Amino acid sequence: MSSISGLSDNFGFEALAVAMSKRATEAQGQAALKMLESTAQSVEQINASAPAANGRVGSNIDVRA
Repeated sequence: MSSISGLSDNFGFEALAVAMSKRATEAQGQAALKMLESTAQSVEQINASAPAANGRVGSNIDVRA
């Protein structure tokens, strides 16, 4: 009878480990999404404040030293 009880205990610990792993994975996913969102906002702000580029940017380069 004790071996059945031991299997039941092991199953309970495995279920707990799976649940904790799932929560950790979800938390990491949420953190990654927040980082991506903040990066996207930063890029939007940089692009909004950057001067408009045209086809002539960098076309006049002085190569004489």
